[in-house]
Amino acid sequence: MRWIVFYMLRSYTASQRYFGPVAFTIIAVLLLYSYKPNPVMNSFAATTIILFVGSAWLGLSLLNHEHPVQRQVSIVQARSKLRYNTGTLLTLGALILLLDLLVVGYPVLTGQFDEPAGLYRIVIAFAGHALLGLLGVTISLYLQASWVTKTSYAAGLMLTVVILSIGSQKLSELIPGPFVYILLPPSYPVMDALMNADDLPLIQLLGVFMHALIYIVLFTGFNLYRSSRMDDSKSL
Repeated sequence: MRWIVFYMLRSYTASQRYFGPVAFTIIAVLLLYSYKPNPVMNSFAATTIILFVGSAWLGLSLLNHEHPVQRQVSIVQARSKLRYNTGTLLTLGALILLLDLLVVGYPVLTGQFDEPAGLYRIVIAFAGHALLGLLGVTISLYLQASWVTKTSYAAGLMLTVVILSIGSQKLSELIPGPFVYILLPPSYPVMDALMNADDLPLIQLLGVFMHALIYIVLFTGFNLYRSSRMDDSKSL
């Protein structure tokens, strides 16, 4: 499995498709902190959304960076499609955690806040960013070329889902029932929980995080199961 991760990292960085999503994330964070001092949790809540958008874009670019023929060769080398897909997910997870460290660590190390962040707030900020980063990746899994063949359609769908997810609070007021919170990635609840983390009980905060984690596990697990059994010959 390790060689699959190393291969994917080398192949992806050589393709230079990482530049757009990574540059977007870094520049957006730098712009946010261009004026200081900044409130701690409000700033962290804002950067979770930046990472959410950047991660969805990053996931889509990595999943589609290989030529279809090369992808088939990689699957053969991995000895199973499940191993190949799992290695790809691990690669995405590693990239998201690296961005998470950069986005959370930058304002702390450079003194961008109006008060000390404190270990508790840094830990929950790291967890919240990781969850929204993985949520962004979860969206991209269902928009890769083997699921949505046209890149323009995939990009449009990604943007639509991201916008609906961020605005899910308003959408839930228009659509009664639990459907919005079940179907849409719970980016807004995580962002809102981080924004109000200083006043929320820890158990409530963990409940919001658990909701996001369950969503990630269920939708990623289903995608992994379904993708490992799909016929990719149409994309060749």
